[in-house]
Amino acid sequence: QARSLMTADEYAQEFECSFEAAVVGSYYGRLIASLEADKRIGRVPYDPAVPVTTAWDLGIGDSTAIWFAQQVAKEVHLIDFYEASGVGLDHYAKLLREKPYVYAEHLLPHDVEARELGTGKSRVEVLRALGILPRVLKAQSVEDGINAARLLLPRCGIDGEKCARGIEALRLYRREWDEKLKAFKARPLHDWTSHAADALRELAMGLHAAPIAQKLTYSNKGIV
Repeated sequence: QARSLMTADEYAQEFECSFEAAVVGSYYGRLIASLEADKRIGRVPYDPAVPVTTAWDLGIGDSTAIWFAQQVAKEVHLIDFYEASGVGLDHYAKLLREKPYVYAEHLLPHDVEARELGTGKSRVEVLRALGILPRVLKAQSVEDGINAARLLLPRCGIDGEKCARGIEALRLYRREWDEKLKAFKARPLHDWTSHAADALRELAMGLHAAPIAQKLTYSNKGIV
């Protein structure tokens, strides 16, 4: 009777004590579980022969999240993930220089072009001054970005250790619940999982618009 009244994930969580079942309302939970079942989450080493693309979600007073990806044939390898809060853009520029990676490009959301009231400069201008040459993506609907990420994830291999926090965020990223209507809203819940999920959307939309460039624009030491 419970099976007939519950979704497969709800039943697995409630009666089979499954920790792998997707969180109810999760956008990517089933996809992450599938990647784990297929052993596509594990050790995914950096390939020095392939340039790295980063995809960012820049929070204002929130966390900033960055995915590090390599496109290898038809696969996308998520080799690293970083998240921090309460630090300036110089922190992230220094982080990128200290990584052993050679970069292809840096994908940033459209709102980085907005000018800050205090400085009169946009964040993209600050990043350029720090030696990072980003590709600013056009504004897209959240729904289109989520659909792009859903198409991207089955092609991914993810480093389970370096991307552990990002993986957990994707697993738990979910729709917002309307307690009054007892139904899910059309929009995602904004919490700590949003930053990694939004950065993945930027990666998916950026790769969809233009696959990772083969011409290097930035090295781990500076502009080339």
